[in-house]
Amino acid sequence: MSKQTVIRVSFDDDLEAARFLQSCRRKGLNAQLEDSRPIGDIKHNGPDLAAWLRAKRGWQVVLASANRRSAWNAAWKISHGTRRGFEDRMFEARTVNRNGEWVVEARWKGHPAAKSKDRDKPESSMEPLF
Repeated sequence: MSKQTVIRVSFDDDLEAARFLQSCRRKGLNAQLEDSRPIGDIKHNGPDLAAWLRAKRGWQVVLASANRRSAWNAAWKISHGTRRGFEDRMFEARTVNRNGEWVVEARWKGHPAAKSKDRDKPESSMEPLF
């Protein structure tokens, strides 16, 4: 099977899109029409998802999961900064059951997570317990 190059083109006008599709087909190209989708609502993984969440305010659905455990794991990774793009810990996430489907909602908090005072001290300044 040969490798196929895919090029996606979006148009503001449906008539203009139909004309372009017909011109591609006349030239012998395998042109297909995809379902239209709003470009502003496309979410990405990692840093792109974090940037998307910064632009939106409030809780946003970022993942639909098959089970509660995998949804909880994804929410934990976002909240604790272990997921790529969320290292600054300025996001929080939660799991919600919607009609039997587990979804992960996340939001940008706008400030980094608080660090404990003990973490900021160097190990050499640690006092003995007794």
